Amino acid sequence: MIIDGHVHICEPPYTQEKACVNIVGGRPMAMPVKKADFTADILLRDMDRHHIDKAVIMAFPGLLSNEFLSKVVKKFPKRLIGFASVPDPKNADESIRILKKAVKQLGLKGLKLHPDCHKFSPADPEIIPLMQCAADFDIPVLIHSFAGGMIRGYFEHNVPKNVDILKSHVPNLKIIIAHMAGPRFLDLLTIGQIPGVFVETSWGLTLVADLFGIDFATKFIRNVGVDKFIFGSDWSGTPHPATREQLDLIQKLSLTEEERKKLVGENIAKVLRITA
Repeated sequence: MIIDGHVHICEPPYTQEKACVNIVGGRPMAMPVKKADFTADILLRDMDRHHIDKAVIMAFPGLLSNEFLSKVVKKFPKRLIGFASVPDPKNADESIRILKKAVKQLGLKGLKLHPDCHKFSPADPEIIPLMQCAADFDIPVLIHSFAGGMIRGYFEHNVPKNVDILKSHVPNLKIIIAHMAGPRFLDLLTIGQIPGVFVETSWGLTLVADLFGIDFATKFIRNVGVDKFIFGSDWSGTPHPATREQLDLIQKLSLTEEERKKLVGENIAKVLRITA
C-alpha cells in the first residue's frame, strides 16, 4: 500500500484565479497554482496515475476549511484522510475548541501546523495546551519544518530543536516533522529518534539525494530509523512532478523491499491506525 502523507487541495469556487492561504491576521498569500487545478477530483486522478492508494489532506486557513475537508474525506473514505488546521495555535481556547470539533464532529484524524504562516514556534509555551489536547486525542500533529520557507524572518521557528523542546513538555504527543527539516536535516539524527517523532519526506528527501547522492540518502534513513519515515509529496495542484520524482527516488534507494514498504505506507498506517 502506498499512502501519501502530505497533500493539499482547495475548496470552491474552482476558477482560474490563484489559490490563497491566510496567515495570522487574515492577510491572504497567493500560491502558484490555479484553484481549478487544485481539486479533490484532480488529486484522485493523479493518485491513480502514480498508484497511490490513500492520501492525507491538510486543511489550511483561507485555502481549505475543516468543514469542507470533512465533506471531502467522507465522500472518499477509502482514499482520503483529513488533518485539521487552526488559525492561531497560540490562542489556546479557540484552537482547542476548533480541534475538538474537528475530531469529534468532523472526523478528522490529525492536525497540521505551519510556523511560517501561523507566526509561532513549536517551542512557544502558548501552544502547549493545544498540543496536549492533540496528545489526549492520540492524533498526530504534522508541523511544517523547512527552515527558511515561505515567509522571511521565521527560519528559527522551523528548525527541529523546537520539536525537542515541545516533546519535553508533551512527551506523549505524536509529531510528524514535515519536509525532512529541509536544510537542517542532520538534526534528525537526534531529534528524529525521539519516541513519537516521525519524518515526512516531501522536498527534503530529494534535496538530500541531489546534494549528497543515493547512497548517502539510504544511509541517512537507516541511521535515523526506517520506521520513522513517512512518504509525502506535498501535492498542491497539478502538474506536480515532485510526486513521481520522489517515488522514483525511493525505488532507487538501496533499501530492502520490507524497508521500502514501511517508508511508502506502513509507517503512516501505524501512526493513523489504518488497517485497510
